[in-house]
Amino acid sequence: MPANLPPQYFEAEKLYRQAKTPAEKIEALETMLAIMPKHKGTDHLRAHLRARMAALAQEAQRQPGGGARAELYAVPKEGAGQVALAGPPNVGKSQLLAALTGATPKVADYPYTTQLPQPAMMPVDNVQVQLVDLPPLVAGATPPWQRALLRQADLLLLVVSLAEDPLSEWALLTEELARLRLRAVPPGAAVEAEEVSSAAPRKALLVATHSDLPEAAENLALLQLEAGDQLPLLAVSGVTGAGLDELKRRIFAALDVIRIYTKPPGKPVDRARPFVLPRGSTVDDLAGAIHHDLRRRLRYGLLWGASGKFGGQRVGRQHVLEDEDVVELFAE
Repeated sequence: MPANLPPQYFEAEKLYRQAKTPAEKIEALETMLAIMPKHKGTDHLRAHLRARMAALAQEAQRQPGGGARAELYAVPKEGAGQVALAGPPNVGKSQLLAALTGATPKVADYPYTTQLPQPAMMPVDNVQVQLVDLPPLVAGATPPWQRALLRQADLLLLVVSLAEDPLSEWALLTEELARLRLRAVPPGAAVEAEEVSSAAPRKALLVATHSDLPEAAENLALLQLEAGDQLPLLAVSGVTGAGLDELKRRIFAALDVIRIYTKPPGKPVDRARPFVLPRGSTVDDLAGAIHHDLRRRLRYGLLWGASGKFGGQRVGRQHVLEDEDVVELFAE
């Protein structure tokens, strides 16, 4: 199948060839990946570009001090997805992280208490989602490593506070993301290739904290008028817990993943640890997630769940799975 790459891809490729540093090359490769259409014809090219990015990351670490910085700031992805919390100073990101995960980051009523990325795992039903609290975004002063984490994350939580001036905080967020060549888009939104070439799209939710304060209702109404048609907006309180369950639900939905349960032959279903796969994954993808040798030897599966016509239906490798399907795999 031909790749059918758009003109914007070749513009980004030209920037890659002109780049001088590993960081600049990685940024160009990320843009190429974002522009590239996703189908079978681009699978090999996509894997090749990701291999280039990995090699460039290793090169950056070999530079003087690079390894120490990379280890200090790197946050490997874990769980069903990685969600980065970004916002201006003193909007309650650390308190929100603590309320959602049970972690104990440093929380104070003065700005800049978060100096390094703070990862923690948030339970959502029977899966874990990784949240990463980032240092505050400051106009014109976001460091390159923080930008890299914003680009790496599967979802952004853009956090403002209803305590004082959420409109100014929202303006700062959008302006700083634009300076970083990032653009927040609603989960599931279609993005044109022309838009990707100027700013990499990132799925995002807008979260307004301190909904328990007396001035919150009026400030939320103003924020809804200003930003409500651009991103999904949810008001929450890390103190009372208001809105947190709904926020968890929206985060999991925005990640666009499915939970698949496996059933060993002759044994009951294991619902404690589902396999988490991208939506649209097949029985073949499930086998590969379990073990590459199982994928090679796979014959067929038996299926119970929403994607089947009846319980125990026999399905082939290319059967597309749905959330909470149960699959029993049979191999040679």
